Amino acid sequence: MAVLQTWFKIVLFMALGQGYWIAAWASDQTNVDALLAAVSTHLYSTPEGAVPLLERLETLQSTFTQTQTEKYHLSYASSLGFRGRHEERVALVRSYIGQVHAPERRARFLYELIEGSAALGHYENALQAMNESILLLPLLSNTSEKMTVLQGAFSLMNSFGAYDEALSFADRIYSLRDEKLGSYAACVGLTDKVETQFTRGNSLQAQSFVMDAIAECDANKNQLFTLINKTNVAMDALGSGNYAKGITISLPLLQQFSELSKNSDYVTLLQNALARAYLKTGNTDTAEYYGFEAFQRAQSGNAFDLQEKTSETMAAIKRAQGQLAAALSYYDINLALKKKVLDDQLHKNLAYQRVKFNTQDKANQMALLEQKNKNLSTEKALQQKKYQILILLLTLGAVVLAIVGVWLFNTLRLKNIFRASAQVDGLTQVSNRTHFTVSAQKAFSDPARNVSLVLFDMDFFKKINDTYGHPTGDWVLKTVCDTVKPELHKTALLGRLGGEEFALCLPDCLEEEARALAERCRAAIAAIGAHPSGLVLEISASFGVATRSAHQPDSFEEMLVQADKALYLSKNGGRNRVTVYQHSGTYPT
Repeated sequence: MAVLQTWFKIVLFMALGQGYWIAAWASDQTNVDALLAAVSTHLYSTPEGAVPLLERLETLQSTFTQTQTEKYHLSYASSLGFRGRHEERVALVRSYIGQVHAPERRARFLYELIEGSAALGHYENALQAMNESILLLPLLSNTSEKMTVLQGAFSLMNSFGAYDEALSFADRIYSLRDEKLGSYAACVGLTDKVETQFTRGNSLQAQSFVMDAIAECDANKNQLFTLINKTNVAMDALGSGNYAKGITISLPLLQQFSELSKNSDYVTLLQNALARAYLKTGNTDTAEYYGFEAFQRAQSGNAFDLQEKTSETMAAIKRAQGQLAAALSYYDINLALKKKVLDDQLHKNLAYQRVKFNTQDKANQMALLEQKNKNLSTEKALQQKKYQILILLLTLGAVVLAIVGVWLFNTLRLKNIFRASAQVDGLTQVSNRTHFTVSAQKAFSDPARNVSLVLFDMDFFKKINDTYGHPTGDWVLKTVCDTVKPELHKTALLGRLGGEEFALCLPDCLEEEARALAERCRAAIAAIGAHPSGLVLEISASFGVATRSAHQPDSFEEMLVQADKALYLSKNGGRNRVTVYQHSGTYPT
């Protein structure tokens, strides 16, 4: 969401710069009009430069006309947003918006309210402001004003993961385009489509729009939007394994961002993608450089999703470098951030469903009120038909209840789907890292239980991916999980910690039982062998086992470190073997 908001602000102020403030320059300019126009220019290019101008305007408020007062408050709210002071921003808009009656300016104040409320996590308020702004669309005549409303709605829906709704708003922006090449609406609308399709993983759909988007933005001389489209293409190449091409086109883009928008969240995303690519190609030093740059940039902002992504990258880099303590530290940070991201998304989903329900409920109430009025009129004119009217009302009530019942059923079903998707790894259909960690911590919370923890990691998995491709690698991971599951008892939990690393939590399992189970799993994996296509694959895994005996103080986190040490010894001792952690520090040769 933070990425989209950054350039949606630019969308708004490009519109402001091109249309909203032109009247101030076209007429005999007062000092106030000139200052307001200068503020608009700074908000588009260098937001920090608008602050002293706004302070100067504050001293001139007694001379403002009504229009100048509205422009001043709108600019000040936008400046607060650029500075991250969203509580003040929302308070300012709420204190003044009641005095704004012109639809075009009210729409811009609502845009500030949408963005500020979303930044504060007040998602229901943001959705309500969005709905109010959409109702203003029939009253707006200027294209830039309509784009402000539609772009605010697009931004909010995209951040909620409501991609179909977001794309519908992008289509409406695109429909505002001029016939000639270089329309601003075409540039923005197509860029929105590219952004959304890449975000939801539809790379082919995004690629089908991206060349037209770049052509429109180039013709519109919109360098930043052209850069955003090229950056999305570069990150798609890096993410799909085309590392050489992705690295080649990404490095010049970073330089362009330093000249156009050095604080953009796209820089963080691109640096993180480069770090992943360099890590995959074995260049851990360069990976660490870009990964740490991205991590520091993410930490300076408030976007949990960026912090979560960059911390996960740094954990992988440190693990590849053999710095296990540093890797574990980053994993701890990443685990906490994953919870925040998940909580925030659940908060968004609940807000979206509540506002949607309230909107539908109001519509139902209006429909029922209209029907009641009609029934009253009919009753006065046709007293003899009371019985038929009563039957009609009961029927309508039953239909409404049925509709609401179906909607509530679907809402609960979606909620259960969201809960399940938050707990299960999408590829292997075993527990994801977050769910596994929470469940394992619960098992370790009972000091009277014996609990064993088994970590296993696929041997030479990168070679399989590099030689046969990622689809074959995905098949190996899914097949390994399907092979291990039959070996487990009912209380055992299998989880994917990330990449090719898996874990087993075994409540009420002694050390020897855990070792035997790990050995059976190891042998079963080594026997997988052939791919359905006929490929003969050498598949094996290395295991590390650690056991917390009853009434011992070891926590889940401590056992995880012990199991990881044992796994490391299995890897270092030739792979395809099981090693049990020994508290004495001695291991069999």
